[in-house]
Amino acid sequence: MTTPSERRDAQRIVVGPDHTVRFLVRGHPFRGVRITNLSLGGCFAMVGARDAGLFPAGTLLEQFTFEHPDLPQSPLTAEVRYCLGSEAGSAPMAVLGLGIMFQALAPAMESGLRAHLDRLLGAVD
Repeated sequence: MTTPSERRDAQRIVVGPDHTVRFLVRGHPFRGVRITNLSLGGCFAMVGARDAGLFPAGTLLEQFTFEHPDLPQSPLTAEVRYCLGSEAGSAPMAVLGLGIMFQALAPAMESGLRAHLDRLLGAVD
């Protein structure tokens, strides 16, 4: 069973290794961060587990920017909604998965993101 915070408002589309992002979290820059899926509402990103302490749920990711050439390049703010691979007492993992929700997309950003997702869906059909 899922809780309301785990439910997604938009279908996520699996994306390839060419889909990366960059952002700042607590003054630490991250570049070339791989995302594995994407929607109008958010994405799922993979970071090194050594950085787990920087990403508790609710953490804001500032200057969040897509690095893919077909996606809008304007920075936005995003929020970490959940982390996978950081539970205390579990076997250490090499990567930490972050469920990320976008905050208040500007109309141009939403339009560009929607167009890219439509292209991806068309490539799957």
